[in-house]
Amino acid sequence: MKNGFGDQLREWRKLRKKSQLELALDAEISSKHISFLETGRANPSKEMIHRLSDVLEIPFRERNLLMLGAGLSPLYSDQKIDDPEMKSVSDAIHFILKQQEPYPAILTNGSWNVLRVNTAARSLFGFFFSDSPVIGQNLMELLFHPDGFRKHIINWDEVCPFLLGRLKQEARLGKRESFELYERISKFLPKDQIEFLPKENLPLVSVDISFEGKVLSFLSVISAFGTPLDVGLQELKIETFFPNNIETAETMAYLASTIKN
Repeated sequence: MKNGFGDQLREWRKLRKKSQLELALDAEISSKHISFLETGRANPSKEMIHRLSDVLEIPFRERNLLMLGAGLSPLYSDQKIDDPEMKSVSDAIHFILKQQEPYPAILTNGSWNVLRVNTAARSLFGFFFSDSPVIGQNLMELLFHPDGFRKHIINWDEVCPFLLGRLKQEARLGKRESFELYERISKFLPKDQIEFLPKENLPLVSVDISFEGKVLSFLSVISAFGTPLDVGLQELKIETFFPNNIETAETMAYLASTIKN
């Protein structure tokens, strides 16, 4: 996208497949005003940018770019999880990660970089990548790389399309980092990647991992903060993994006991 507000607005409108008239009706303003905003004949207020951003479902980080493009100060803060102002958020995340023991839990940012993990996740990743700490790495690259975690996922042909679809969806939202990540991930995959077709009438796809002659099967749940007003906070994701069979639950409980001892 170009830097000016009008160019950015036009690109977002096209990305969402809306005409000037459709956007005007949804935002309850005139199509003439939309035209003036896109051509630079009219300057938007913060309130107008906020209204148009809501209609176009623009993420906070990109909304700030719209503000800057219009010569205005960013509307949303972008704080780090360890900043003093984020202590209550940090404490909540710590609680969730700890409560998930003895099952894995991972905190990632909007680019899928790993920020925190609980002890169970650290142990599981450490078993396969003892020389490479998971914190600071990109979770999707770690999963998709030919020498990464995918070699240990038994049902990769089922898991891969879902993960790839998630990245596609994020890229289609217009986030630059998501598009760049999708481009990098795509290079790890064959061009004739087979689309997933459900083999059974199951509610979701598990992640099945080969572990010391056993099959650890996990169900994944992704959580996000419900009322964010910060760029980084909006992008945070906590992925928690739950056992899909007794063997997985027993194995993770055993691993937890060895760490405590």
